[in-house]
Amino acid sequence: MIWQLLTIVLTVVCVALVLMLVNNLSQIKNLRDQVHFISRNDTNKRVSFYGKSRTMSRLAKDINYIIDTTSAKEQEVLKQDKEIKDTLTNMSHDIRTPLTSLKGYFELLEGSEDPEEQARYRRIISERIDSLGEILEMMFFYTKVSNVNYQVQLESLNISEIIMHTLFSYFDDFENAGLTPNIDIDENLTVIGNEQSIKRIMQNLVKNCLVHGDSKVEIKLKPSVTDDKNVLLTVSNGVRENDIPDPEKVFDRFYKADNSRHVSSSGIGLSVAKKLTEAMNGKIRAEYDGEMFSIVLELPAI
Repeated sequence: MIWQLLTIVLTVVCVALVLMLVNNLSQIKNLRDQVHFISRNDTNKRVSFYGKSRTMSRLAKDINYIIDTTSAKEQEVLKQDKEIKDTLTNMSHDIRTPLTSLKGYFELLEGSEDPEEQARYRRIISERIDSLGEILEMMFFYTKVSNVNYQVQLESLNISEIIMHTLFSYFDDFENAGLTPNIDIDENLTVIGNEQSIKRIMQNLVKNCLVHGDSKVEIKLKPSVTDDKNVLLTVSNGVRENDIPDPEKVFDRFYKADNSRHVSSSGIGLSVAKKLTEAMNGKIRAEYDGEMFSIVLELPAI
């Protein structure tokens, strides 16, 4: 009697295990068919699972996580690819303009016999070549920082020294532009950042002042009043009446306040500054108070 009972119990257990195995295999096949369909088609579909198995439910969630992260990466790559193509398209005009003028000045140089005219044409040609070089360098650098995998090495830095050294290299440029910057920089302020990135940001902000600034330039480096864990770099300049920038748009690629006025600017300097700031876990914003236009950079302090 006991053996018969054991046989019945074992039979029931075996049948139950077989049914469970068949059910699991069916669920696995269903998940496999869904994954196969998703992998072969351009779709936003995710796998679905309505069974009671916790293991299968977790497997479906893990598959959906992989699908979502892969889709997000693909969208980011497509966005980056479009940005790079747009960059090349928009900057082709900026490259073509100095190239066209170079050809014209070379022809004038060849046709001139006046030493003074020749010297003037050579100077203009040199300036156009420098302008072209800056545009090409900015284009390549923008492509680099736009990469989704772009990272910078962060370390403790004396930002006061970096800003002062960078400003000193532009002394002649400010003098030639008739600008005397009002500099107020606290000594020995330290931040967590990347030296080359900070230099590049400062260079772009100074160039922005030189191109668009009018009469006044102010540069301040102070601890944040609202958050003592941050350091604020503020670069301000007066603006011309027809060259008032939109604080909401200045970090957009190729934005120019006055497109009718030709300047040696690619229009992406502030966009590069924004990307570099974010790569250092900092923040950057633009402000206009009716008189002065300011770029405010905020970096984590030590």
